[in-house]
Amino acid sequence: MLADAGYKLDVLDNYSFSNEDQLFKHPNVTWHKGDTRDYKLVVSLLKDKDAVVHLAAPSSFIMHEENDLDACSFTMMGFKTVMEAMRHHGPKKIVWASTSAVYERNPLPYHEKMTLIPPDSKAGCKHWCELEARRYAERYGFTSIAFRPFSVYGVGEHTKGGYANVTSLLAWAMMAGERPVIWGEGHQTRDFIYVEDAARGFMTALGKVLVDSKPYAEEVNLGFGKEHSFLDVMNIAAKELGIKPNPVYVKVPIQIYAERLLSDNTKLNQFLGFQPKITLEEGIRRIATATRALSPEWQAKLKTAQLYYKKLEK
Repeated sequence: MLADAGYKLDVLDNYSFSNEDQLFKHPNVTWHKGDTRDYKLVVSLLKDKDAVVHLAAPSSFIMHEENDLDACSFTMMGFKTVMEAMRHHGPKKIVWASTSAVYERNPLPYHEKMTLIPPDSKAGCKHWCELEARRYAERYGFTSIAFRPFSVYGVGEHTKGGYANVTSLLAWAMMAGERPVIWGEGHQTRDFIYVEDAARGFMTALGKVLVDSKPYAEEVNLGFGKEHSFLDVMNIAAKELGIKPNPVYVKVPIQIYAERLLSDNTKLNQFLGFQPKITLEEGIRRIATATRALSPEWQAKLKTAQLYYKKLEK
């Protein structure tokens, strides 16, 4: 999306969930393999840049549960390294991904003025990054917009396997003739925002920080602004596939687990003038279409991706 809009991008990736032959090819995009904690590498990529979009961090609560020390290092030290490299060698304008998990324990809908007491390591690490962004704005003149994404989903998650969003996991299972697995009773909710909408949000924020001259650090929700339960997801996917779902209900395997998520999009609308467009029905339709286009080998791998949770029970 950014490349098509004319931006020239140097992209740093460690290829944790992709192979080099699966990368998006575009004349405006140059890929680099490495780690955001590599200060010299990050500095080398900042030459002649106008801004940074920072997304690198473990994207799943499960990733922290599996290896919390490495996940925290990647999230916090990766962010700190990027900010220090920008402070000394690059632009002081950044758009980056925090998390809506910082809100948990608060009443719905979640809004940016709430008091935050992050309940888990992932949320705590991201909140620390938000505090750092504010410090860099106050002391070093940074312009920073931190998005708090809600449940981002969409096409292209097949390389993530069991770490994928529940929308993909349930759709993949039913497309393969498997019974969809529902955690608990399936009444837990998420505010699902399609990846294309999320990308448009980041591009809108990038445009703003590029033209704003005064330093600031703002946190902004990035959700659709609507709740859907896991049962809703299953039923929408089943309708799209033309089947009758026959779910398997299992005990929730994670001790700390969000029951409901809902974004108040007031600041998103007023500060950025942005509103997501793609409904959950349309998003799941796109997932089904993309999955049908995958190779038989990939489809076979995705058949049991929803069972990844069993590793958490050990």
